[in-house]
Amino acid sequence: MKWLLRGIGLIICLFLLTCIIGLFLPATQTVERSVEVKAYPEDIFPLLNDLKAYSQWSPLHALLTDAETIYGGAESGVGQTMAWQNGTGAYPFGSQEITQSQSSEFVRVQVNLSGKLATATHAILPSPDGESVTVLTKSEIELGGFPYLERVRSKLRSGGLNSQFDNSLMRLKTISEVNVSE
Repeated sequence: MKWLLRGIGLIICLFLLTCIIGLFLPATQTVERSVEVKAYPEDIFPLLNDLKAYSQWSPLHALLTDAETIYGGAESGVGQTMAWQNGTGAYPFGSQEITQSQSSEFVRVQVNLSGKLATATHAILPSPDGESVTVLTKSEIELGGFPYLERVRSKLRSGGLNSQFDNSLMRLKTISEVNVSE
Protein backbone atom coordinates (compact mmCIF):
# COMPACT_ATOMS: atom_id res chain seq x y z
CA MET A 1 0.00 0.00 0.00
CA LYS A 2 2.89 2.32 0.83
CA TRP A 3 4.38 1.82 -2.66
CA LEU A 4 1.06 2.54 -4.29
CA LEU A 5 0.73 5.85 -2.44
CA ARG A 6 4.32 6.76 -3.30
CA GLY A 7 3.66 5.92 -6.97
CA ILE A 8 0.54 8.06 -7.03
CA GLY A 9 2.42 10.88 -5.28
CA LEU A 10 5.25 10.62 -7.83
CA ILE A 11 2.79 10.79 -10.74
CA ILE A 12 1.12 13.87 -9.23
CA CYS A 13 4.51 15.54 -8.68
CA LEU A 14 5.59 14.82 -12.29
CA PHE A 15 2.29 16.22 -13.59
CA LEU A 16 2.69 19.40 -11.52
CA LEU A 17 6.34 19.78 -12.58
CA THR A 18 5.35 19.39 -16.25
CA CYS A 19 2.61 22.03 -15.81
CA ILE A 20 5.08 24.44 -14.19
CA ILE A 21 7.62 23.92 -16.98
CA GLY A 22 4.88 24.44 -19.59
CA LEU A 23 3.86 27.70 -17.92
CA PHE A 24 7.23 29.19 -18.85
CA LEU A 25 7.29 27.92 -22.44
CA PRO A 26 5.89 30.11 -25.27
CA ALA A 27 2.17 29.87 -26.05
CA THR A 28 2.97 29.73 -29.78
CA GLN A 29 5.15 27.22 -31.56
CA THR A 30 7.14 28.86 -34.35
CA VAL A 31 8.90 27.02 -37.15
CA GLU A 32 11.12 28.92 -39.60
CA ARG A 33 12.77 27.15 -42.50
CA SER A 34 14.21 28.13 -45.88
CA VAL A 35 15.40 26.59 -49.11
CA GLU A 36 17.22 27.91 -52.16
CA VAL A 37 15.52 27.06 -55.45
CA LYS A 38 16.94 27.48 -58.94
CA ALA A 39 13.87 29.19 -60.33
CA TYR A 40 12.39 32.63 -60.82
CA PRO A 41 9.90 34.20 -58.37
CA GLU A 42 7.12 33.93 -60.95
CA ASP A 43 7.77 30.15 -61.16
CA ILE A 44 7.50 29.61 -57.38
CA PHE A 45 4.63 32.00 -56.64
CA PRO A 46 1.81 29.91 -58.24
CA LEU A 47 2.77 26.95 -56.02
CA LEU A 48 2.41 29.14 -52.93
CA ASN A 49 -0.65 31.13 -54.02
CA ASP A 50 -2.95 28.22 -54.93
CA LEU A 51 -4.12 25.80 -52.23
CA LYS A 52 -4.59 23.04 -54.82
CA ALA A 53 -0.92 23.36 -55.84
CA TYR A 54 -0.04 23.87 -52.17
CA SER A 55 -1.18 20.31 -51.50
CA GLN A 56 1.69 18.97 -53.64
CA TRP A 57 4.35 20.13 -51.20
CA SER A 58 2.82 21.51 -47.97
CA PRO A 59 3.81 19.84 -44.68
CA LEU A 60 0.16 19.94 -43.61
CA HIS A 61 -1.08 17.74 -46.43
CA ALA A 62 1.17 14.87 -45.36
CA LEU A 63 -0.80 14.86 -42.08
CA LEU A 64 -4.25 14.81 -43.70
CA THR A 65 -4.40 11.08 -44.24
CA ASP A 66 -7.60 10.01 -46.04
CA ALA A 67 -9.39 13.30 -45.34
CA GLU A 68 -12.23 14.47 -47.57
CA THR A 69 -11.07 17.79 -49.03
CA ILE A 70 -13.03 20.57 -50.72
CA TYR A 71 -11.89 23.88 -52.21
CA GLY A 72 -13.85 27.09 -52.47
CA GLY A 73 -13.71 30.86 -52.72
CA ALA A 74 -11.36 32.44 -55.23
CA GLU A 75 -9.71 30.36 -57.95
CA SER A 76 -6.33 31.22 -56.38
CA GLY A 77 -4.87 33.90 -54.14
CA VAL A 78 -6.68 35.90 -51.47
CA GLY A 79 -10.01 34.34 -50.59
CA GLN A 80 -9.24 30.81 -51.75
CA THR A 81 -10.24 28.30 -49.09
CA MET A 82 -9.80 24.63 -48.42
CA ALA A 83 -11.54 22.49 -45.80
CA TRP A 84 -11.16 18.87 -44.80
CA GLN A 85 -12.97 16.41 -42.57
CA ASN A 86 -13.07 12.74 -41.60
CA GLY A 87 -9.30 12.41 -41.72
CA THR A 88 -7.43 9.74 -39.81
CA GLY A 89 -4.24 11.79 -39.53
CA ALA A 90 -3.08 14.26 -36.88
CA TYR A 91 -5.85 16.74 -37.71
CA PRO A 92 -9.17 15.03 -38.53
CA PHE A 93 -10.84 18.31 -39.58
CA GLY A 94 -9.89 21.90 -40.33
CA SER A 95 -9.58 24.61 -42.93
CA GLN A 96 -7.17 27.06 -44.48
CA GLU A 97 -7.58 30.33 -46.33
CA ILE A 98 -5.18 32.57 -48.19
CA THR A 99 -5.57 35.92 -46.43
CA GLN A 100 -2.72 37.95 -47.97
CA SER A 101 -0.80 37.70 -51.18
CA GLN A 102 1.66 39.90 -53.03
CA SER A 103 2.59 38.68 -56.50
CA SER A 104 5.99 36.94 -56.59
CA GLU A 105 6.79 38.16 -53.05
CA PHE A 106 4.78 36.45 -50.28
CA VAL A 107 1.64 34.54 -49.32
CA ARG A 108 0.00 34.30 -45.89
CA VAL A 109 -2.36 31.44 -45.04
CA GLN A 110 -4.62 31.21 -41.97
CA VAL A 111 -5.12 27.63 -40.83
CA ASN A 112 -7.51 25.95 -38.42
CA LEU A 113 -6.02 22.62 -37.32
CA SER A 114 -8.91 20.87 -35.58
CA GLY A 115 -9.52 23.95 -33.45
CA LYS A 116 -5.90 25.13 -33.14
CA LEU A 117 -5.19 28.34 -35.04
CA ALA A 118 -2.06 28.70 -37.10
CA THR A 119 -0.54 31.09 -39.62
CA ALA A 120 1.83 30.14 -42.43
CA THR A 121 3.79 32.86 -44.21
CA HIS A 122 5.88 32.11 -47.30
CA ALA A 123 8.26 34.73 -48.69
CA ILE A 124 10.18 34.64 -51.96
CA LEU A 125 13.55 36.41 -51.98
CA PRO A 126 15.37 36.63 -55.35
CA SER A 127 19.12 36.15 -55.31
CA PRO A 128 21.28 39.08 -56.43
CA ASP A 129 22.31 37.23 -59.59
CA GLY A 130 18.67 36.53 -60.50
CA GLU A 131 19.35 32.83 -61.11
CA SER A 132 17.59 31.51 -57.99
CA VAL A 133 15.32 32.43 -55.11
CA THR A 134 15.21 31.67 -51.42
CA VAL A 135 11.83 30.57 -50.12
CA LEU A 136 11.34 31.40 -46.46
CA THR A 137 8.55 29.69 -44.53
CA LYS A 138 7.37 30.72 -41.09
CA SER A 139 4.60 28.85 -39.34
CA GLU A 140 3.09 29.88 -36.01
CA ILE A 141 0.76 27.48 -34.20
CA GLU A 142 -1.19 28.45 -31.10
CA LEU A 143 -0.76 25.95 -28.29
CA GLY A 144 -3.23 25.10 -25.59
CA GLY A 145 -3.48 26.86 -22.25
CA PHE A 146 -3.71 25.31 -18.82
CA PRO A 147 -2.44 22.78 -17.89
CA TYR A 148 0.24 23.76 -20.44
CA LEU A 149 0.96 20.16 -21.41
CA GLU A 150 0.66 20.93 -25.15
CA ARG A 151 3.52 23.44 -24.79
CA VAL A 152 5.81 20.79 -23.31
CA ARG A 153 4.71 18.25 -25.92
CA SER A 154 5.42 20.70 -28.77
CA LYS A 155 8.88 21.40 -27.38
CA LEU A 156 9.64 17.70 -27.32
CA ARG A 157 8.38 17.25 -30.90
CA SER A 158 10.00 20.37 -32.41
CA GLY A 159 12.80 18.40 -34.09
CA GLY A 160 10.28 16.25 -35.96
CA LEU A 161 8.31 19.32 -37.01
CA ASN A 162 11.46 21.00 -38.34
CA SER A 163 12.18 17.84 -40.32
CA GLN A 164 8.63 17.84 -41.78
CA PHE A 165 9.06 21.44 -42.93
CA ASP A 166 12.50 20.70 -44.40
CA ASN A 167 11.03 17.76 -46.34
CA SER A 168 8.14 19.86 -47.62
CA LEU A 169 10.47 22.62 -48.81
CA MET A 170 12.57 20.01 -50.60
CA ARG A 171 9.36 18.83 -52.37
CA LEU A 172 8.69 22.47 -53.33
CA LYS A 173 12.24 22.78 -54.63
CA THR A 174 11.96 19.58 -56.67
CA ILE A 175 8.58 20.53 -58.16
CA SER A 176 9.78 24.04 -59.00
CA GLU A 177 13.06 23.02 -60.56
CA VAL A 178 11.39 20.29 -62.64
CA ASN A 179 8.79 22.81 -63.90
CA VAL A 180 11.53 25.33 -64.81
CA SER A 181 13.63 22.76 -66.72
CA GLU A 182 10.63 21.64 -68.83
